[in-house]
Amino acid sequence: MVTPRQRRTQRSGRKNTRRTGDKAKRMSFQNNAYLKAHWDKKQTLKQNYKRLGLSTRLNGKATGGEEKLYADRPDEAPQDTTEPVELAELTEEDIEKVKQTLRPGEGLIQRDDEGNIIRIITGEKMDHNEILDAPVVPVEAKTDFVRGLEAQAANVGPKAKVHVSSSESAWLDKLVAKHGDDYQAMFWDKELNINQLTVAKLKKRITQYQKFLASQQE
Repeated sequence: MVTPRQRRTQRSGRKNTRRTGDKAKRMSFQNNAYLKAHWDKKQTLKQNYKRLGLSTRLNGKATGGEEKLYADRPDEAPQDTTEPVELAELTEEDIEKVKQTLRPGEGLIQRDDEGNIIRIITGEKMDHNEILDAPVVPVEAKTDFVRGLEAQAANVGPKAKVHVSSSESAWLDKLVAKHGDDYQAMFWDKELNINQLTVAKLKKRITQYQKFLASQQE
């Protein structure tokens, strides 16, 4: 139900407004004194990140990219300085390396000296384990701030050792003795899995327990 004050406000046409444009967003540094010391409050988040050598987006450029005012001239366009690779002279080991550089849907045609097709080298989609096992190419830090962050991360102490209580150890021993490594059967065991843990959580608990037993034997 509309009150008399609200009715008068509607007739007058006046609206209550709040000033929110001049309120600066407060940054939380999560007790990181190093970042707080290099942060400039007069700059925006994007300006601070650019000055410190950080990226505001983990996936690269923003959607749509950056618009260029003028197209690149033919003499200014970036040229590929790598020497062409003769696919006919590649060995099986070289071909496996070429496959790793190709994305899914991309391919190269290997021909002999007469131009006949020998094989088509296509990029293969890596599974989750191959992505995790792929070597990480180190990138050189571009600013002193990033070098300081890397040094700070390198000085982090070792992780705390995992501790498993005696009651949980007895429960996990019963699960492993009854089902082995069949985590799906552990999930459906209503007598032992009374907390209805998922397959992933059961596997994580048993993996941590095995690491705990290995650390006890050292």
